[in-house]
Amino acid sequence: MLNAFAFLFLLSILKNTYQLTRELKSGKRPKKKRGNKVLIIALLFTVLSIGAAIFIFQNRLTSYFLPFHQAENTYLSNSKNFGIDISHYQGIIDWAELSTSEHCINYIFIRATMGADGQDVQFKSNWKYAKENNYLRGAYHYYRPNENSVVQFENFSKTVKLEHGDFPPVLDIEEMGKYGTENLMAGILNWLRLAEKHYGVIPIVYTGSNFYQLYLKDRIEDYPLWIAAYSGPHKIIDIDWKFHQFSHKMRVKGINAYVDGNSFNGEMEDLLKLCISGL
Repeated sequence: MLNAFAFLFLLSILKNTYQLTRELKSGKRPKKKRGNKVLIIALLFTVLSIGAAIFIFQNRLTSYFLPFHQAENTYLSNSKNFGIDISHYQGIIDWAELSTSEHCINYIFIRATMGADGQDVQFKSNWKYAKENNYLRGAYHYYRPNENSVVQFENFSKTVKLEHGDFPPVLDIEEMGKYGTENLMAGILNWLRLAEKHYGVIPIVYTGSNFYQLYLKDRIEDYPLWIAAYSGPHKIIDIDWKFHQFSHKMRVKGINAYVDGNSFNGEMEDLLKLCISGL
C-alpha cells in the first residue's frame, strides 16, 4: 500500500483543489491584485503537485490496481507441478486466454462454499471450465468456526459433485472461533469425517503456517496438508506438506487480478495418485 507520507501528500492536494474550486465557483473576485496572484500561484502549485504525485507513484499504482496489465511472473512458477487457486475474487476468467499462459498450470483449486449457507458465485462456471480445459481440479470449503460443522458440510456436499480424476475435498481453515480451540477442533474433525464418509476419500486440509503452528499441529496429521506461507519459490522445510501456497501475487493471463500460486511436493505421478480413482 502507499505509505503514510504519500497518503498525506495526496490528501493535501485534494484539500487545496477543493478549496480552490469553491473559491472559483463563488464568483468572488479578490479586492486586490495580490489576491489574484496568490490564487494563480496556488492553482499552479496544485497542478504541479498532482503531476508530481502521478510521476512518483505511477509504478505502485499500476502494480496495485492493474496487476494483470503486467507480464506474467513466470520466474515464480518454475517449481514442480505448479497450480493456482481461484474464487469469485478473480472475477470472470477468460479460459481461452488462460490456456495460453506461460505458467505451467497443472491443477486448479476452486472455492465452492463458505460456512453454513455461502456459495461462491463463480464456482459453477469455474468448475465446468476447469474440466473442459483439461486441468486437474479440486473444490474447497471455507470453514467458519462459529457455525455448525454438519450444516457447513451439507452446504458443501450439495454444491460439489466430485468425479473420477478430481482432487479430494478441501477444508480451508483460517479463523479461530469465539468458542475456543477445542470446539474449533471438534468441528473441523467432524467436517473431515463427514467428507471422508460421503466421498470415500481422505480430505485435504488448507491453512496458514502460523495458524497451523498455533492450533492445528499434531491434530490433523492424518490428512494431506496444503500450507500457505508466502516464501516465494523457496520450499518450507519444517512442515510435512503436500501443497505449498507460496505466493498470493501471481500474474496469469486470462485472470484480471492477482492469483495464488502453489507447488506440489512430489512428481506428477504422485499428484495423479492423489486424485480420486473412482466414485
